[in-house]
Amino acid sequence: MNLRSLTAAVALVAALAPVSASAQDQSLVFAQADFREPATFNEAQDSSINADAIEIALLKDIYIHIDRAMRDRLSGKLDAAAAEDKIAADTIISFVDKYPSHRLRLVFLRMASGRYLNAKEWEKGAETAQRIMSDPKALPVSKVIGAQYASGGWQMLAVQEMKSGKLPQLKLQPSSSRGGVAPTPRVPDRAWKLFVEAADTYEANKAADPALKIPAAERKERGGPDLGQLRLIAAQVEFGYDNIEDAQRRFKSLIAEYPSRADLLETAVPYYLDSFRILKNQKGLEAEAARLEPIVSAEAKLAVEAAAAPGATDEQKKSAVTFTRLAKDLKEGASGGEAAPALQAMAKADAAAKEGKPEAAELYREAGALFEKAAAENKAGPDVAAYLFNAGIAYDKAKDPKKAIAVREELVKKYPDAKVAAQTYLLLGNNLAAVNDYAGLARVGNEYLARWPEAQQRCLVLENLGIANEKTKKLADAASAYLRFATDDVCVGSDANLKGRYLYRAGIAFEEAKKTADSVKALTELVNLKGITDLVVKSYQDDAKKRLAKLQKKK
Repeated sequence: MNLRSLTAAVALVAALAPVSASAQDQSLVFAQADFREPATFNEAQDSSINADAIEIALLKDIYIHIDRAMRDRLSGKLDAAAAEDKIAADTIISFVDKYPSHRLRLVFLRMASGRYLNAKEWEKGAETAQRIMSDPKALPVSKVIGAQYASGGWQMLAVQEMKSGKLPQLKLQPSSSRGGVAPTPRVPDRAWKLFVEAADTYEANKAADPALKIPAAERKERGGPDLGQLRLIAAQVEFGYDNIEDAQRRFKSLIAEYPSRADLLETAVPYYLDSFRILKNQKGLEAEAARLEPIVSAEAKLAVEAAAAPGATDEQKKSAVTFTRLAKDLKEGASGGEAAPALQAMAKADAAAKEGKPEAAELYREAGALFEKAAAENKAGPDVAAYLFNAGIAYDKAKDPKKAIAVREELVKKYPDAKVAAQTYLLLGNNLAAVNDYAGLARVGNEYLARWPEAQQRCLVLENLGIANEKTKKLADAASAYLRFATDDVCVGSDANLKGRYLYRAGIAFEEAKKTADSVKALTELVNLKGITDLVVKSYQDDAKKRLAKLQKKK
């Protein structure tokens, strides 16, 4: 599972809402956010109050920058236009803050939010839109427009922060890679949390959306907001933060409302079914799969007919393929699927282990064998790697590392590109260490680092690789692993004691391997290391000084 649908929908949810002109006289009513944008600063003045010089000056300034932005955009100077949009938006906010009772304040806030988003000022655009939604005079039409702008801004901010590393990547972990561990629900980070809230506000007020008055085909061509995509991404966000029950509710509602949208169901249905597996609700999974299967099968039949008709579009053909696949998956899910016996055996083993029953180990072995059987019988299926992965977990719980090693070796050899491959290498390393196969541990460690040199788990692998090479008398390789660990900021961070410990191990191993120059380099770095407080590491530092003196004499 991945976030393909999320990233593909960024442009859709960031699109600005069409705004309708009001038939009412704007000089007589408080304007909601769907009122047309005043064309000039004269139109923007509030006739119900005596405009002062500051008001007139601010309004003139706003429209100077609005006009410049339009001019630059028409001339293809997009960066300049964005800069003018930002200045215009900043000035609008200053105006609204100075005149909070202005009859057009919701219109101004909409204008500012849109211009911030044009300038890629995602946070400011979203925060301004939040003001529309929370305004005490905002009617549903204003709330829905504010929600469109806010959801686009918060999503783009979240994507930007993930790219910069400020936010962790949103990972939607399937049941197949969880090893039976229960979900750990978390409150989403701010940008994602507010995105979900904005999407929910849009959903609650969608009947007031002015865009719904436009024909669907025209709305799509104009790039208007897609409520289905908004709701799909909100569900994925909750899934990514392990709020599985909430995600499950959202996916169920989405599927019910958009049964004919293959582009939504191709993501929503697999996640929805997998939520039952994560929550260990096999009966619920089978019941929901059985309920949905005839609905999706009917859609598949219609889609296949449409795809076979003369002049069928690529989108229609793709929909036919998607619905057909989903119908098959649901049919298998309704019967429990090919892994149902293994899952049932695993559930029995978990229950027995929880009660401390001695037969738990044998039940885990049985589950492992059944997962292997499912993999052997479905070699061309998409879940074969997941079956082998789960077999390894079952054998771990049975305390049978040799069988765990066998299935994991098969997985990394036959399915090196599987999503669970990296995690399998780590678990395989644990198994090999448990049976004292240090040559094997070194092999898988080197393979892991070759494939994922920047992975977060590289530190554990480097540490194990050093130990494995020491055990197999490959001291130069052990020293290199320890040195790489000691000089990797991710591994040691600002911990001088940890860094010193591994510099010492590297220096000693290099010395024993007759790599004098490398030993001197590592030990010298240890001697010069500041901030050591651990008494043991201080003793290493003292010993390093003595060793360096001896090594210098040998020269």
